[in-house]
Amino acid sequence: MHGWIEIASGLRLTGDGAAWLPDEQAIVIADVHVGYELAAQRRGGYLPPIHRGAAVGARVRAIALAHRAERVIVAGDLRHSTRDIDAFERAELQDFARAIGGDIALDVVLGNHDRGGAVVGRETGGTLRVGPFDIGHVPPTVVPQRWTICGHLHPRVTVRDETGVSARYPCALAGDHVAVLPAFSDWAGGSSVGRLVRSLPLGAWRAYPVSEGVITDLNIVIGREVA
Repeated sequence: MHGWIEIASGLRLTGDGAAWLPDEQAIVIADVHVGYELAAQRRGGYLPPIHRGAAVGARVRAIALAHRAERVIVAGDLRHSTRDIDAFERAELQDFARAIGGDIALDVVLGNHDRGGAVVGRETGGTLRVGPFDIGHVPPTVVPQRWTICGHLHPRVTVRDETGVSARYPCALAGDHVAVLPAFSDWAGGSSVGRLVRSLPLGAWRAYPVSEGVITDLNIVIGREVA
């Protein structure tokens, strides 16, 4: 069990569900879904307000400071609502950015939930190139030439112990030149990695469960044969 695992030179996956790029002094997260609770209220539901913008921003700041990062990059879906942004969601996003602090740069690669723009940070509509890495939202369907960091899929994996007891965890997926991050939002749910790899490039994919700041390599490999 570790706080981070290096999967390529200068690319580390962390137990916080982030990618740490030490040479670039950057942290990458994906699928933050600020405003999730507000969207639930619009549908007549209720979620406890524990992941509001300011709280999530403070969590991101703590991760950045722990890794001495000067830059936070969101690989898509900073926002949750796919409708045009309203005043309530805008306020949540501004609280998120304020909590991160002006001393840490914020970049946002737009995802499918970010309709109408990110509102905060420096906005990128496609792929953001950071040193030797490309950062996007939707994973590629073929093996890219450069290491690509993305999200969108919200991967989760089921782990069983020797007694047969099982638990489901968010996980990072690493394949050939691709790293898929887990959803940073605890509300965002997730999908089984066994199903997700069908939409990913051919080859072997390793799943790294993350929980409470710890990332673990349990030698979980999901393979797709290369024709």
